[in-house]
Formats: sequence, structure tokens, C-alpha cells
Amino acid sequence: MTGFTGTTGTTGTTGPTGTTGTTGTTGTTGATGTPGTTSAIGAAGTAGTASGHAAGAGRVVVFAGPSLRSADLRELGHLAGRHGRTLELRPPVRRLDLLGLLDSAGQHEVLMLDGEFGQSLAVSITEIRAVLAAGQPLSGASSMGALRAVECRTLGMTGSGWVYEQYLSGAIESDGDVALLYDPEGYEPVTIPLVNVRWLLTAKTREGLLTPAAAEAALRVAHGLHFRDRRPSLLLKRWRTHLPAASAEVLEPELADERRDAWDRKRLDGIAAVRAALGAGVGDRELIPR
Repeated sequence: MTGFTGTTGTTGTTGPTGTTGTTGTTGTTGATGTPGTTSAIGAAGTAGTASGHAAGAGRVVVFAGPSLRSADLRELGHLAGRHGRTLELRPPVRRLDLLGLLDSAGQHEVLMLDGEFGQSLAVSITEIRAVLAAGQPLSGASSMGALRAVECRTLGMTGSGWVYEQYLSGAIESDGDVALLYDPEGYEPVTIPLVNVRWLLTAKTREGLLTPAAAEAALRVAHGLHFRDRRPSLLLKRWRTHLPAASAEVLEPELADERRDAWDRKRLDGIAAVRAALGAGVGDRELIPR
């Protein structure tokens, strides 16, 4: 995946093999743990540079971008504190980022959610093989992490979540299903990845609100939009135009700003994967989708 190093205001892209966008410099962040910086959120829920906080056991390194929101990172930081862990947030993974972890001191877990492609080279299977061979555990979920976990499962990389399972089973084959545009200032999604649409339609079919035929028709319409164009407003317009009114009425409320996070499957998988890495159990308060 590729990103533009710095703080430009261009819109980024989560592409076929991960995330493309602006990568910020390493530095100190607030408790939000803003993506695009490397920060460590410890027991107090405060963040600092990775070099100042992250050595030693109990460190969980997460490569994340648009799969998680700032509010999610705050909640996960508090969860890390309750478990006596350090949650180190890093920008979407790029080529050689994983190898750099082998030079750092202390024991840590590494979770890959988002990654860059394009201008920056994507993290490679060769790199993952080297990291695993060195004894560094690596897991993935949500976006590029899910894709690489499927590709590298025979090497020892583990994966989790609905997105991972869909690629593992072959139900989804195109890497482009996880692609989206996002705002590089805070990594907020701008367009809707097709994998999220698939999840929404699956849920509505299970609830009996859409027939399988109606869900398939809605998926075809969404698939007809390039990932750069699949903004909520345009998707709704196309659904209203090409679907029966009853189907469009079921789907329209879900495209509202306040509803989309609740069925963002990449986000839900990312939250679950970080919680698992932190050792959260059933007794921990769950993050509530907004």
C-alpha cells in the first residue's frame, strides 16, 4: 500500500491490498492515539512516543488506519490499561515496517489491520515469512491484515473476523472488496467498501427484511460503483433508482452518518481483534457500535 508521507490534506485510499493515504510522522499524541502517528497508550490511558513507553512484555503493536475510529482507540486504550498492557498504535503497515519490529526490545504481539499500497510498497509475503521465522507472532484482521493472514496462514500467521473468514472460505475473492477512500486527517472513511455492503445485506437477509434476490440485486448495484465513487449519497441514489421501493426503504436508514459505524464490518473485526490481543474476556465491557 502506498501513502504520502507528511500531513497533506489529500484524500487517502484503502486499496486492494490495504490502505493508501497520508502517513504522519512519529510523535506524541493525545489519549485518542490518532492514527498516522506511532503512539503508546498505557495503563493511564495517555499516549507518548513508542520509544518512551513500549519496551518489554505486555506490548501490543497495532497497524491501523480507517478500520478504527478515534473513539474506538480511546476505549481500547482504557481496556489496555485495565489489563496492564501497552497498546502501541502505528500507521497502516508498509514494506519493511515489520522487519523493523525485530530490532525493537522486549516481547510484543503484532496485529495488522490496515496497510498501504501504491506509492509505498505493500508489506510482502517474504517479509512476513522472515518475521514469523524469527519467532515474532503475527496476526491479521479487517483489511490488509485479513488478506495477508489468509495468504500466509501456512507460514504461521493467524487471522480472525468475518472478513478473514470470507476470504478464507473463498466466498469473497477480490482484494478490491476492502478498498475505500478516507480522510487522511483522522482516517475517517469517505466511501463504503464492498465488504461492508456484503455484511449489511447478509444481516438484512437474515433478519427477513430482504429476500436473497433483493440482496443480490442491491449488491450488483453497489459493485457497479468504483470504490472511489461509493459514497453513501451516491450509493443511496443508485439503490433508489435500480431497486424496488421496498428494498430501498430497508437500506436507506443504514446509510445515515450515525448508523454506518454499527455495520462497518472492517471496524467490528478490528475492534474484536484488538480486544483479543489485549486479552479481553467476557467480563470486559464491550465497545458499543455507534
